[in-house]
Amino acid sequence: MVKTLLRFWRDERGYSLVWTASVTAFVFVPMLALTIGVGRWFVCKGELQKAADLAALAAAQEVDVVHFRETGQIILLPSAYSVASEYASLNSNYLHARGVGPRLIRAWVDQSDHTVRVRLEADVSSLFPRDLPSIVIRAEGTAQVKGLNR
Repeated sequence: MVKTLLRFWRDERGYSLVWTASVTAFVFVPMLALTIGVGRWFVCKGELQKAADLAALAAAQEVDVVHFRETGQIILLPSAYSVASEYASLNSNYLHARGVGPRLIRAWVDQSDHTVRVRLEADVSSLFPRDLPSIVIRAEGTAQVKGLNR
């Protein structure tokens, strides 16, 4: 048995195995983890952007038409925030399946180009290793207000 072990250590064929295992452990495994993490971040960002766009479309339907006809100024009804928040929540299935929900930060009207803008954010830290700092993604959706006649 001792002779077999000594022969193994003297033989140089085992060095390539050790070298390959070291390179795999210290280079390829972290690269794989980074690739998976970056991919997960982009999926979350895309999901939040989709939710923001649909929330903006929902909020654009909540324009005070009477106020617009009287003054020419576009304002949102009080229900716009809850409707936008609900649409954002309904259209973020990937995030909800992982216990993350988007939050409506702000909804406002841009009078210059008659658009409604919505800003969402989501804390996706729970989807990544605990050693990383807090990861919060943000997205802004825009919808054109159309069909208003004075």
